[in-house]
Amino acid sequence: MIDGKAAVMIGSSLAGAIAFWAAVYGWGKWLTRPRREPQPSSFAQDARLERIELALEAIAIEIERLGENQRFTAKLLAERDRVQQAMVSPPPSPPRVITPH
Repeated sequence: MIDGKAAVMIGSSLAGAIAFWAAVYGWGKWLTRPRREPQPSSFAQDARLERIELALEAIAIEIERLGENQRFTAKLLAERDRVQQAMVSPPPSPPRVITPH
């Protein structure tokens, strides 16, 4: 009969050989797989990308206009506050009271 150490050695060698064979088999399948050729860009894809570019440019222009509008509005509000503060007269001082001594 085979003792315990020998059985472990035989079992682990057999398991290692099976794992090695599976790895080599998988690698061989991977090497022989059909490869896809790169697809040439079609006219439809080019047209779509051009439309996306035009849309992005239009969005960028609109965002720039919004920023300019915001700066203009902030400038007007600051000027209006400055004018209103200049037009407001200071509160009158309370009348002087003569106290007897």
